[in-house]
Amino acid sequence: MIRLKDSFLTINDSDVDKPFRIKQLKTAVFSNGIIDLNNVTTIPFPLRNQLIEKFEIVSLREETRQVSTDGTVKFLFRLNDDHFIESVFLIDKNNHVTFCISSQVGCRMGCVFCQTGKMGLLRNLTSYEIVSQVIFLYSFMVNEKKIDDRLFNIVFMGMGEPLDTIDEVIKAIGFITEKNNFSLSPTRITVSTCGILDKIEQILTIYPTLRVAVSLNSAIQEERMKIMPITKKFSVRDIESQLKRIYFTFKNRITLEYVLIKGVNDTIEDINALEIFNNEAFHLNIIPLNHSDNSISRPDEKAIKHFIDTLENKGFCVTRRYRRGDDIKADCGQLYYEKSQEALDIRN
Repeated sequence: MIRLKDSFLTINDSDVDKPFRIKQLKTAVFSNGIIDLNNVTTIPFPLRNQLIEKFEIVSLREETRQVSTDGTVKFLFRLNDDHFIESVFLIDKNNHVTFCISSQVGCRMGCVFCQTGKMGLLRNLTSYEIVSQVIFLYSFMVNEKKIDDRLFNIVFMGMGEPLDTIDEVIKAIGFITEKNNFSLSPTRITVSTCGILDKIEQILTIYPTLRVAVSLNSAIQEERMKIMPITKKFSVRDIESQLKRIYFTFKNRITLEYVLIKGVNDTIEDINALEIFNNEAFHLNIIPLNHSDNSISRPDEKAIKHFIDTLENKGFCVTRRYRRGDDIKADCGQLYYEKSQEALDIRN
């Protein structure tokens, strides 16, 4: 077991010889992308050694990385207790960067289309383990990808249900948006949830401009229950009525994610059922299934196009999410660390 150190964000005036050292340290991390205290050369060597004994910049270590043909990079990180998580660096043709971040080791929600759910839940991540992913990916962006524009987006769409560990996620967002840290606008952060309605309102009360995406996947109650067990707690009607109220309260449009599965939620009946979401409160994002196994599969391209075209003709605000990092299993619903078999025993 690695000896645990404190987060460098807890360093205060009593830990340094002069107060401006803290500003030097934050500049090194949040501007220059340094993730090793040994490399913060603006701080004198003796003081640096003292800090290294007690503190760390990131509470994880890179175990492996995989690079996709489309430029997506998936990182496997080892945590200090030897659990593993995955994070993804996404970059488009215009050099716009997104960090896909995990919030749990595994997930207990059990959505049938998501590989992470097959792990079960081992534990929640701490706020600093969440922030550490952002710091690491920022360092990769600045020092390896050499991207001049230091702006980036964050999506909580990695491993785990972020609202299942809402206190740690709120703390992490606080670190990330803090003026003296990354100073990232909440509008650049998206939290994706399977639909824990009371906690959506809780997080938007603190960060009203935060982007929220709700994994809907079917507007037919019986069908959604088959693929998303949480439907037993929050019905489709609950989702529609409460999200609409949230929209009018915060003036913040909700994205509905819809993983399109062949023969499960891709029929005209499914389209008709979605009509209750055909209004100004919602934006529908269609995500053709990113993997296939013996039980579920992806519709063919013709069926995908027909589904989206029909929605557009009905007046829906609808977009399609295209595959990114599919060849390295870095796309939506594909993050899964196969050695975490012990988690399978604790799933409900």
